[in-house]
Amino acid sequence: PDQLWYADDVFTIHPRWFLQYAEELKKRHLRIPFECISRADRLNERIIDALAEMACDRLWIGAESGSQRILDAMQRKANVEDVQRKTKMLQARGISVGMFIMLGYDGEELSDIEATVEHLKRANPDVFLTTVAYPIKGTKYYQAVEDRIAAHLDWAARTDRDLSVTGRHSKRFYDHATRWMVNEVNL
Repeated sequence: PDQLWYADDVFTIHPRWFLQYAEELKKRHLRIPFECISRADRLNERIIDALAEMACDRLWIGAESGSQRILDAMQRKANVEDVQRKTKMLQARGISVGMFIMLGYDGEELSDIEATVEHLKRANPDVFLTTVAYPIKGTKYYQAVEDRIAAHLDWAARTDRDLSVTGRHSKRFYDHATRWMVNEVNL
């Protein structure tokens, strides 16, 4: 294949396994460009060096927000500055960085979106994608907003992403917020 996508939400979650895997690829002289997803707290210099040696083309970070308040509310155990630092480390090793940004988390204010814009400017990822938070059954977020979930499709025809939460901004608002981010960050 020309490129691989490791379909794992946190490819580097188990550092020992990951480093053994990287070493095995090296022994077999396998260097196929790939993309993967990880979290900033699961990256360090050794992991990033291994990713580069393995031919990682792009690493996607689930940054979610540039507001530490929102990250804490999500219980992400993430740190805004750490995401920025790891982004720079990856790029210095020739690895493109993509970020996933989530808008509309319960309690998010305009100031949190502004913080996310500033975060994107500082981190300067190569690309970012936005989504609007959606409740997934069985999560704390789902429990917190369960009484405000609106389902616009019959249960047999929908997915979690088709659920919306009443009392938050409109889809149009989030479309504008995304365009604002794109214009401000100038990727």
